[in-house]
Amino acid sequence: MKRWKLIYELRILFSEPVFDHFYSLRCFPKNRSMQEVCSCAYKIVPCSGSECQGRDSFGNQILYGRMEEAGREFGITMTAVAAVREGPEPEPSSYYRLGMYRYQTPYTSPGQSIREFLKMHQKPGHETAKSPEAPFPAGFLNRRTEPGAIWKRTEVLMDEVWNKFSYQSGSTNAGTTAEEAFAQRQGVCQDYAQILLSILREEGITARYVAGAVPGEGETHAWVEVWQDGYWKGFDPTNNRATDASYLVFAVGRDAWDCALNRGIFRGNAGQEKRIYVKMEETEHG
Repeated sequence: MKRWKLIYELRILFSEPVFDHFYSLRCFPKNRSMQEVCSCAYKIVPCSGSECQGRDSFGNQILYGRMEEAGREFGITMTAVAAVREGPEPEPSSYYRLGMYRYQTPYTSPGQSIREFLKMHQKPGHETAKSPEAPFPAGFLNRRTEPGAIWKRTEVLMDEVWNKFSYQSGSTNAGTTAEEAFAQRQGVCQDYAQILLSILREEGITARYVAGAVPGEGETHAWVEVWQDGYWKGFDPTNNRATDASYLVFAVGRDAWDCALNRGIFRGNAGQEKRIYVKMEETEHG
């Protein structure tokens, strides 16, 4: 087990005053079987006193609220201590609960580039095309797999993606799809994760997007988790490795949109500059 101290800071600077600013935030460590949140505190700037806490449909903690008065700045500082255990995350979910992670979304749906990749790396004897009449991706329910076989297949595909894709900051944005990023062969951690999700789902593998943090990044990170035999195992395609106790989970979902750590709308004609700072360090004390 590793114990982590986390600082997350978000600042949004507006070029002109804005008002009726509605926001939602998912920048909090997630309590789950292999991750325990020991403490968590936050401060909103400017303080509105109207924020509320809850859970979204994926079980992620969400903080939402409204800034009524005009202002040119919004931010949150969050500090937390969390303990992370080594190993896959147990979740013996029913097929109904897992179903949402079997299908493509507008952000992960493959196009020509990803389909060409799939043809080149298709597993012998495995058909990736789906039947319109089938309730689940082809071969999922009837496929006989050895323990860990799906995870081994994920490692193979992850390695192939890593060899064909390059990390390039600023080459994509929050709305870039997996197909768009893969077509240009460069992007950031969000793109790596959504590309691998697209490929896995086309193979009938149940997989989900994860947003969180790792030491030394200075910003947030993204990876995927793959389900087999009642457990989710994490894979980080940006670094071509399986995750371990140094990965701190904030949110899970079908794609990057579901896991957006900050989102908002406001009234006013203003540009905005976003600054994010993340510090994660191992500690023995809370």
